[in-house]
Amino acid sequence: MVGAFWYGDIVPNGYAFPIDDFMTTGEYPQWSYDSMPQSLKTLHTWEGVGYGVLNDGDGQVLYYRRDALANPEWRADFKKEYGYSMPVPPKTWQQMLDISNYFNGKNWDSNDPDPDSGTVLHLKVGEQGHYHFQSLSASFAITPGPELDQHHNVYWFDPTNMKPLINSPGHVAALEFLQELHKTGPSAQVGWSLGEAWDYFLRGKSVFVFSWGDVGSLCQDTSRSKIQGVCASSILPSSDTYYDHKDKKFVKTTNPVKVGNTTGGSWHGVISNYSANPEATYSLLSLMAIKPASIWLAQNGWTGVDPGFTYQFLEPQGEAGLGEYLDAGWSEADVKDYLKAYYETFFADTFLPYLRIPGSFEYWDILDKNLSATMSGEISPKQALDNTAKTWEQITDRLGRDQQLGYYQSAIGYK
Repeated sequence: MVGAFWYGDIVPNGYAFPIDDFMTTGEYPQWSYDSMPQSLKTLHTWEGVGYGVLNDGDGQVLYYRRDALANPEWRADFKKEYGYSMPVPPKTWQQMLDISNYFNGKNWDSNDPDPDSGTVLHLKVGEQGHYHFQSLSASFAITPGPELDQHHNVYWFDPTNMKPLINSPGHVAALEFLQELHKTGPSAQVGWSLGEAWDYFLRGKSVFVFSWGDVGSLCQDTSRSKIQGVCASSILPSSDTYYDHKDKKFVKTTNPVKVGNTTGGSWHGVISNYSANPEATYSLLSLMAIKPASIWLAQNGWTGVDPGFTYQFLEPQGEAGLGEYLDAGWSEADVKDYLKAYYETFFADTFLPYLRIPGSFEYWDILDKNLSATMSGEISPKQALDNTAKTWEQITDRLGRDQQLGYYQSAIGYK
């Protein structure tokens, strides 16, 4: 079971077994890449050849307390303090920060007498913290446009020469913003992993968390969650200011574009090219990929399998009926928000490109360590990202710049 970011290391080196022939024989449990949005299908293939068997669909969305943001008393007080009506959900990161600051430190939740937080994050180094930065920074650092070219819809590297973009002014502004957002949550979260942050939100202690699909389904588990029925979801906000890589300046907009993402691993089965029994392996993986198994896995958050496929989205966007989720114990309001948020995330026109080239984990590991140093206050955001870019250049040169450039162009669809 691999993360999609492994592909650059396992496919070109001959470790992965192509499965297209198995898929067409009709001898195995039947599933199809056609049930995936293109954003997820790309992560299961390499240069048009299928290697991955459908399982998990990762992407990050915003979760928020529907009851807190709808409360008339809080809304009136927020408007008095900030001068505008509280948007539900927030459309921009800047609006979200205002709301998060407003609620932080108040005892707005009745579950216990202690003060509550605005936003909770999972920032532990060596785990998932860098994913927060990826998803948040996309709308700060990507110059939107109709096509992917040297300046538009790129995020990681310049697709003409592999020069890192990670320390662009947009990325730096995003990291400075993340520092501010971090202040609206518990200080201990700089060392928290997924479970600790999720449980904080599930106990009703924060207004916001942005994370993977597990959260929405875990909200329905009343043995762990106190917020079933008030756990709302939306596509992530966008920044009202982004960096234009072509004109080398920041652009302020009153209508920021929504930026989708497949942030995470989208964990799924890939057969080893050295397997003595690839047929048996494929049969097992396919059994978990068919609709009855896949939709059950996605409905139950403890499985770690998240939604993203047509038969999991509600009609008319997908094939699922609302009753299937209600029978599985979901709140009607929660599941409607949840699946709409993921549909918009995976089908967005502007998208955070996925890094899956040789050495992806090494690039991310360096970024993760420098982000952690920033969030703990050791170094500035600019220094952290400058350090990252410098080390990325060294990694690229060691692995071979021309080779890396070719893989990167292929991975993001640069022509």
